[in-house]
Amino acid sequence: MAKFAALVRNENLKLRRRKTLWVMLILILVASFGFSAIAGGISTLVNLLFDTEPFETYCDEEIRYYQEIVSSGEDGDRHAASQVLLYTTLKEIGADWDDWRYTSDITEQYVHCVAEGDEETAEALKAILYTNDYRAYYAMLIAENEAIYGSSAIADAANEGLRYCLEQGIEPSRDDWKYNTAMQMGEYALRVKQYEQLSKQDATAYRDALEAARDGYALAKYRLEHHIRVNPASAFRASADDLDEATEETSRFWTLARAGVGTVSIVGLFSIILGAGMIASEFGKGTVKFLLITPVSRWKIVLAKYCSLLLNTGLFLLVLMVANILFAVIFCGGRDLFLPALSVSGGVVHRSSPILTLIGYYLLEMVGVTVTATLAFAISSLFRNSAAAVGVSMLVLYGGNLFNTILAAAGADWGRYLIFANLNLSSIRSGPTYYPHQSVGVAVVILVLHMAVFLLTAFDAFDRKEI
Repeated sequence: MAKFAALVRNENLKLRRRKTLWVMLILILVASFGFSAIAGGISTLVNLLFDTEPFETYCDEEIRYYQEIVSSGEDGDRHAASQVLLYTTLKEIGADWDDWRYTSDITEQYVHCVAEGDEETAEALKAILYTNDYRAYYAMLIAENEAIYGSSAIADAANEGLRYCLEQGIEPSRDDWKYNTAMQMGEYALRVKQYEQLSKQDATAYRDALEAARDGYALAKYRLEHHIRVNPASAFRASADDLDEATEETSRFWTLARAGVGTVSIVGLFSIILGAGMIASEFGKGTVKFLLITPVSRWKIVLAKYCSLLLNTGLFLLVLMVANILFAVIFCGGRDLFLPALSVSGGVVHRSSPILTLIGYYLLEMVGVTVTATLAFAISSLFRNSAAAVGVSMLVLYGGNLFNTILAAAGADWGRYLIFANLNLSSIRSGPTYYPHQSVGVAVVILVLHMAVFLLTAFDAFDRKEI
């Protein structure tokens, strides 16, 4: 065992002396930085480089725009006239970009009432705007719900979010996560009451909808009670679902961190280059004779090289993952880094670590990288020139992916048993897949069988090769 460990250390030392390995590590860092800068840093840089237009100037521009529509007599000029009145009012009251009187629904309601000629409501809304009394606005909305819903239980449910904001002193701004989440809580509370009544007539038909509404209510309420601004779990969902409504504000950090998993392809590329030269370069440089004169079996030499390949591929992945998280913190801020990922079932909210979820995604991608590296390693054992081995490995990998795409498009179902249809476990897990009804378990079995063939090929070819 000690001799084998020494062989692995020797292989790692040889790789460390090669400039190629260090160039690869630097390129991984550069790629991670470039991806993070493009995906997460542009909006930040724009905000730093360019000052936001003064709100008063914006109001003047909108007033001129809608006045032109009114003057031209185009369709919708009544709506345009109400917009002129709105922006004139916002300018007079000294509103700003982050003022709730601009960022809330009151502006839309005001415009609608003016356009429809509802003078009484319009005047009431205008008074609220001038007095900056958001509590009066909440009181108006609560009264409207009580007038709409005859049942006191349903009206109370519809007003739950509004009453929460009123009690907590939360302004009705769409830029405030607490307000958005409270409104979602109220919406789900209303759905729960409505579905409960409908379930009395047909419990089966509304069972799923009622359960989803209860889950959404529980999640929104939990976030408010525990002051959780965003739910990182939404960044890991393959597609939006009903519960995403309760996480309207997404985390830029976790969205970028999740997207960064896609950069694992560069690790796959470098591991192929590394694996394709592991054995072929020994024959090309003539250094293989120094290995064979040692009192170690040929299969141990091959296994040591393969272990070294896996260790360095793991190093590539670790460097990429840490760099992606670090640059995501730099470009998006780290306030969401330690937030819990929330899931809910049966009305019970569960907390988990998004960091562990992210690592799981990287490990899933690592499976495909390991298989392709093993393929390149096997091809390396068949050649005496590392450049030729790298070229053939690239041709097999990318040509195989193209071939599999053609098979899938042609409806050749047997293509599901080829290596190329099973490399992307993340896609198989969440969709879409090349072939219907693919599963992670079957894909892993297929990949393991292929890897066994690749390793047997490498051992056999190295054992038979003449110096």
